Amino acid sequence: MNVCRFGLAVLGFFSHFLQAQDIKKPDQYEVETGAYTAAKNRTPFWLQTNQFGIVPTTTPILTVRTALRADYDTTRINNRKLDYGYGIRLVGNFASEQGGLRMPELYAKVRYRAVELSVGRRQDILGLGDSTLSSGSYSWSGNAFPIPKIQLAIPQFTPLPFTRGWVSVMGTFAHGYLNATGFVNHSMLHQKSLYVRVGRVANTVRLYGGFVHQAVWGGEIADLSLINNNDIAREKQLPSRFRDYFYVATGLRLPGSDNNRLTNFDYTNRIGNHLGQVDLGADIDLVRYNLFLYRQSVFDDGSLYYLLNIADGLNGVRLRRNNPDALVRDVLVEYLNTTSQGGSVFVIDDPMRRGRDDYFNHSQFRDGWSYRQRGIGTPFITPALGRAGQWPFGTFTDNNRVRVFHVGLAGSLPTRGWFVFSDRVQYQAKISVSRNYGTYAMPLAKRKDQLSGLLSLTAPLTVMKGLLVVSSIAVDEGELYTNNIGLYVGVRKVWHKTLLR
Repeated sequence: MNVCRFGLAVLGFFSHFLQAQDIKKPDQYEVETGAYTAAKNRTPFWLQTNQFGIVPTTTPILTVRTALRADYDTTRINNRKLDYGYGIRLVGNFASEQGGLRMPELYAKVRYRAVELSVGRRQDILGLGDSTLSSGSYSWSGNAFPIPKIQLAIPQFTPLPFTRGWVSVMGTFAHGYLNATGFVNHSMLHQKSLYVRVGRVANTVRLYGGFVHQAVWGGEIADLSLINNNDIAREKQLPSRFRDYFYVATGLRLPGSDNNRLTNFDYTNRIGNHLGQVDLGADIDLVRYNLFLYRQSVFDDGSLYYLLNIADGLNGVRLRRNNPDALVRDVLVEYLNTTSQGGSVFVIDDPMRRGRDDYFNHSQFRDGWSYRQRGIGTPFITPALGRAGQWPFGTFTDNNRVRVFHVGLAGSLPTRGWFVFSDRVQYQAKISVSRNYGTYAMPLAKRKDQLSGLLSLTAPLTVMKGLLVVSSIAVDEGELYTNNIGLYVGVRKVWHKTLLR
């Protein structure tokens, strides 16, 4: 248990440091240690996907994870309008070729009434959908390592005062910093989201709508000789002035002409690489059950405005039983389609023929919609690592035309007679079947079909209150990934504030 002692030592160091600085004490501590193994060298898809980039893609892996956080004081919410919190998460991976120490969370946040300002790395997901069983939100899924951001937000649905609670809003406005190295160095992230809920919490039906808009912009091209077209970039420095930021944030095209600094590409497209999603959803109370329906539509270069790629998007339905101890509590079904992309033809002067959206790829920002070599959005648009002419010197992905059928289940198992368990065993199961067609520019000669599945168990033990055994088994079978089976087994200990007194 040397690795576990290491995690406890790290937590102890941070805890003593914070107390010495007279900072609010953490209200939760967590330590987990475990190991990954697989029949083949590659970590199976669902063991390393949508894990915020902390699980290496190669095995074997010995991992230790420690975390602490201080959240807002909810017991004094009416009396304490100004409050703050913070969080730290440290992950150490050993034995793997991609081992090392990582800090996926290091943030501070301040709240006044409903508004929050935060700085740092935080694990977050954007978009309407299920946060645990989903195949992943289209544009911000939790698949990549968290990006450091400065963010102003209304993090929870907050009723507008003049609507008597019928209309609530939630949203974010953030500025982030991407890779210091890559095809484009020191690029930046602009991100904003806005969601509206119609209906009170106690109503039978609540309707949702909103969007997420993101843009990668600024930075310097590491090797300009790799771009042989002066219309795309003339100099290493890409547009990054404050005036440029206005057009990044609004998504408007530049007026006029500044041919000494900007290119025809900047004028005919936009400054930066823009993408995101438009969401619709409905939450229906069926008394014993809750039904959640959602749709994420995709936008990349304007096709959605003309409804050219309306066939693309993530469609989901989740049925939840209002009993946390149910054998089957959640049933989720999703269908993801990205094959349309507005059609196979791109004519720049004809808005009705501006197809070939080429999701997650970009002519200037050739690292694409990625961070630290992982896709930021849905993991089913896969990175083309290591192939000649591909990312990081060509395009991010050679497979962005996919169809995915995904099913998720969650619930709990009774443990009567199993004396080692102190409570019910929680489980999650996922299975995904994808059809992969490549891209319009590089279609696959033959469609590749892939099946990936996962079964996870979390079992509370009678020894050491709060000690959990966590295990997962995952399989890959098909033509996209190596046929494989993998396993994770670990133990987790969580201390809450009430248990620390």
